[in-house]
Amino acid sequence: MLDKKKLKEFVKERDKVVKTYDVEKFKEFYAKWENKGYYYLPLPKDNIIEISLRKMVYNMKSATEQEKAEAKAWLEERGCTTKL
Repeated sequence: MLDKKKLKEFVKERDKVVKTYDVEKFKEFYAKWENKGYYYLPLPKDNIIEISLRKMVYNMKSATEQEKAEAKAWLEERGCTTKL
């Protein structure tokens, strides 16, 4: 079972990394947390990670309206939806 303090730390760190849109930073974050109750699946290809990062920003509570609008525009330019 995950404790609330760890979950809060995870979410804060995740949000910060995701908002950078940096695939390599996300891979490092993923490696840190994988198999610790947060991630159990292998990472997809880099282009899928890029799309996923934008979708995550669009759907996260901590994102500003400007961040959400930029993520949405990036996704729509590439024919992607905002749904996770």
